[in-house]
Amino acid sequence: MCTVTYIPTRNGFFLTSNRDESPTRITETPKPYELWNGLCHVVFPRDTQAGGSWIAMASNGQVACLLNGAFIKHERQLPYRKSRGLILLEYFENYSPLQFAEQVDLHQIEPFTLLMINQDEFCELRYDGSERHIRILDKAQPYIWSSATLYNLEESYQKEQHFMEWLHSEPSLNVHSIMKFHGLNNCKGFLLDRPQVKTVSITTVYQQLHIQDMHYADLQFGSINHFQLPLQREQTSIS
Repeated sequence: MCTVTYIPTRNGFFLTSNRDESPTRITETPKPYELWNGLCHVVFPRDTQAGGSWIAMASNGQVACLLNGAFIKHERQLPYRKSRGLILLEYFENYSPLQFAEQVDLHQIEPFTLLMINQDEFCELRYDGSERHIRILDKAQPYIWSSATLYNLEESYQKEQHFMEWLHSEPSLNVHSIMKFHGLNNCKGFLLDRPQVKTVSITTVYQQLHIQDMHYADLQFGSINHFQLPLQREQTSIS
């Protein structure tokens, strides 16, 4: 959950995440889960250790992505009440990103950055361990985020410059070119290779007018999974 880019298109967007994690941590490939007694389906890769995820999309148009840390590298204060990946999944029980950002219970939760999208809103929630910081984002603008736990401010700035230069020079934006930019097929991209932490997967959510796709590249096993969901587009909420 360490490098994320958002790229708008005429009728949707690409949201792409590099997961930098211990290679020994087991993950299940993306599959659909039912919410609200079958009224909505959400697709996500599942972390088997904590049961949560770092990226997910739902048939009502909701999409969410998580990064570890808020603004700076923090000192861990164990034990935490629950995994940050479970906080991400709680978002899909609420339709409004802003409402969720303002109301979710963050008591004893480790710092994180959560990106939430629906058909009307794009919201960033950063929690620094004591306070929440909420920012409404422009769906028509590109963005890049780097995990505060693994990258310092200078490294994050360099990645942002590299991303913007690539955006202006790339002739065709599609799932393949974006995942290649992130490091697929051993391209340099944003791949991390440290003794205890490596980029273990790259995931892209591509939302269009009536449909959305999740492309999941497992870099450890060299496999790519693809899942597609039709978009319902009506507002579904239990709040």
